[in-house]
Order: sequence, then C-alpha cells, then structure tokens
Amino acid sequence: KPAPKKTDTTVADGKKVYDKFSCSACHAIGGKGGNSGPDLSKVAADAKHDAKFFEAKIKNAKASNPDTSMPAYEETIKGKDLSNLVAYLKTLK
Repeated sequence: KPAPKKTDTTVADGKKVYDKFSCSACHAIGGKGGNSGPDLSKVAADAKHDAKFFEAKIKNAKASNPDTSMPAYEETIKGKDLSNLVAYLKTLK
C-alpha cells in the first residue's frame, strides 16, 4: 500500500507520540530535553537518516549500536504511532 502523505497532522501527531513516550527525558530538541541520548535538533539533516533509519532506531537501537542505553520500543511504539513519530523526526533539520 502507498506510504501515507506527510501532512501537518501526521507531524503534529508524531510530536504527541514523542511527548507521550517521554523521549525528551533523554533527547533534546532545540535546547529542551535531556542529554543522556543524542540531541535530535538536526537529526534529519543527515541524508542517511531516512524513514528506515528512524524506524530501526526506535524499534531496537541496540541492533545498530550495542552500547546504547536506549530501550527497544518495538512493542510499545508501532503502527500509526511509529509512522507519525518518524514523520516528526524527519522534520528536524
């Protein structure tokens, strides 16, 4: 099935997912949030950081970085929440 079009609603819903799962406890965006995880302010500026990259990191960051303290969210952030969160992260440039 075709990928959903990026709309403001999707991005806004992604921000809600980010807040709901307290991502800011570890990650900062624009100087607000924690610093135990990477700053996400410009995370999408890297061309390698596409939807697949974000999905893999959210589902299981340890797969690509065994030393990360980020827990796997594959059982808690999925479906529409996952795609909305990815859409939001892709706006951070």
